[in-house]
Amino acid sequence: MSQASLRSAAPRRTESVTRTAGGRVYALLLDRKGGGREISWQQVRAWTPEEGILWLVGHPAGEETQRWLRLESGLDPDLTRLLLRTDNRPQYQSHKGQGLFLSLRGGGLGQEPQPELQCANLWADANRLIVLRPAAVQAFSAIRADLKNRQGPTTMGELLAEVIYAWILRIEQILHGIDRDVDDMEDHILMDPDADLQQDLTALRQRMIHLGRHLTPQAEALSALQRDRSPWLRPEHRDLLREEYSRILQFVAELASTRDQAALIQDEIRHNQNRKLNETMKIVAVFTAYLMPITAITGLLGTNLEGIPGQAGGDHPWAFTIEVIALLGVMAVSYLVFKKKKWFG
Repeated sequence: MSQASLRSAAPRRTESVTRTAGGRVYALLLDRKGGGREISWQQVRAWTPEEGILWLVGHPAGEETQRWLRLESGLDPDLTRLLLRTDNRPQYQSHKGQGLFLSLRGGGLGQEPQPELQCANLWADANRLIVLRPAAVQAFSAIRADLKNRQGPTTMGELLAEVIYAWILRIEQILHGIDRDVDDMEDHILMDPDADLQQDLTALRQRMIHLGRHLTPQAEALSALQRDRSPWLRPEHRDLLREEYSRILQFVAELASTRDQAALIQDEIRHNQNRKLNETMKIVAVFTAYLMPITAITGLLGTNLEGIPGQAGGDHPWAFTIEVIALLGVMAVSYLVFKKKKWFG
């Protein structure tokens, strides 16, 4: 099945997955004619390349999966340990004459997909593809449906390209979600400059940092993969892999653009916070300046000097009234001066 065919099949990714303690584990035998069927562990153990392409999707914590990988798969012990890890960074390793190892970040699709990217480890050789992921997901349901309808991949290279496409499709969903959230936040801050969006923006930027930490090495891994010289990877397969590499580069560019947009929103939030702080400080400063003359006069009147109106023994019965009128006059003059200088805004 072509890459375009897989994209058209993407909306059908609603197949239910049976969850166990170690996640859904299944193996399919591809007949190299577009069809495939599920097989049991016993059939996996008895499988030979002449029967068709073996595609095993397992969970690294599953006992049967671990036993088969360590004792019956024929893989190197170091490679087996690498396959069973769930915290690998995206990477590519070529094992010339044997196959290739690939670790990718992506995830499942569905009504409630995983919010963060998950690690999937792949081993591919001329006749089998082993995929280990940490949770039961629906990422490969469209491929399985196509195999059931005899419209699936017919070669090992085509299967690998479609599995990679299906796994990293989750990144596109996450990017679109982040981009939509940033656009909504930008509209919100423009309509309501006083909105408190700092916490939401911080959470979004943390998600972008987490995503960017995996996208760049993933692009490097896919770049190396498309140059792999395994004989079972034909030119048309490398074209499909080159497509996936281009998609990852596009994701990197989109993430960089969204980061810049988030930085502008952060600058706008900071500007609004500074504006509100300046307004508050201005009110405090004006209030302080407004009361300063009164404070000065009352301070003078409170000094222990002769001749102050209203002091003990004085003969000024209207001294308090004169003092109040004088203070009001000073306040009125101060108000006019501040207003003329536009210190009130």
